[in-house]
Formats: sequence, structure tokens, C-alpha cells
Amino acid sequence: MAEQPGLEQIWRRALEANARYYEALGQVTTDYLKALAGVLADVKLPTSLGGRDAAPVAPASASPPPAPAPSAMVLEAPAGHTAVGAFMVQNRLGQRVAAPVVPSAFLDPSGAEVRPALAFEPDVVSLESGEQVLVRVTATIDDRLEPGVGYRGEVTVPGLSGDRIALVLRRRDGTAQSAATSTARRRARSRRAGTRAR
Repeated sequence: MAEQPGLEQIWRRALEANARYYEALGQVTTDYLKALAGVLADVKLPTSLGGRDAAPVAPASASPPPAPAPSAMVLEAPAGHTAVGAFMVQNRLGQRVAAPVVPSAFLDPSGAEVRPALAFEPDVVSLESGEQVLVRVTATIDDRLEPGVGYRGEVTVPGLSGDRIALVLRRRDGTAQSAATSTARRRARSRRAGTRAR
């Protein structure tokens, strides 16, 4: 019976370490995506990067080539926080295109619809034929999203090439994180009280 408090303490420490790990991982991912979006925000790459000896680009046909399979991206954060992601958009058409980035509604597994606050940078894509640009997306995760439930939607750039970026929004349950934070605060207060008592 004397071992029980020790096991409980080890279990609590493991949970706190786990919560701190995932909190740090989420912050590093967010910081990385923000930095990446900042660096590549204005980058537009041509189809061919070759010099004079590069093969000529074939003239554009009347219909665009088939779009690749849509990529999927998960944006996840605790309620009251912002999730950040980025995706590439390319103009596969034979002419310049300027079009807004348009999100759909998001549905939970039962089909209930939500329209979360999404922001895009840039919010209007202007690309010459063959150019591409990185688009940064931020989603405000609020209490309308149930914790741990995936809300599926998509983003399109109408008139560009039919590409659809599949998005999943998820509210991370902050219970373990809150418990770890309150435990850390209690310990800090106890240490300060002990120091003052001496």
C-alpha cells in the first residue's frame, strides 16, 4: 500500500510531461509555419527554371491538364487559439488568372454545419501561366467546435484549375494542458511560500 502514492505521483508527472510536450510541439509547428509563410509569401515560381538551352514550353491547350489528387491538411488548436497552415496554388492554365480564395462550410461527422473564421494570405491569388504561390491559412478555433471532432471542408480558387484543398479543423481538448498548468502554478506558489517561511 505504501507504493500507491508513488505510482500516483509518477502517473501525474507523466501526464504533465505529455501535456507539456504536445503544447511545445504545437507551438514549434505554428512558429515554423508562420516563418515559412513569411519567407515564401511573395515567391512565384515559373514552370521552367532553365536558361537558354532549356526546352521550350509547349503551347497551352484549350483544356487544362487534370489536377492532381487534393492534398489534405489538419488545422488543430485549443479553443480561443489560432491554427496556422499553408498550401501551394499553381496556375496550370494558359493565361493569367486572378481569383479569390474561397472556403466551404465545414461539417462534423453527423453533417452539422459550422462556418469558422478563416483568413488567407494572400486572399486573392494573381498568377501568370505556370506560376505558383504559397497561401497561408489561419483558422480561429472557438467553442462552437466540439473537442476532438474533425470538421471537414475545403478551399478552392474558382477559375484557376479546379484544385481543391481538403481541410480538417479540430479543437484540441485543453483539459490535460490546463491540469498541468494549474499543478505547475500550485507548486510554484508552494515553493514561494516555503521560501518566505524560511
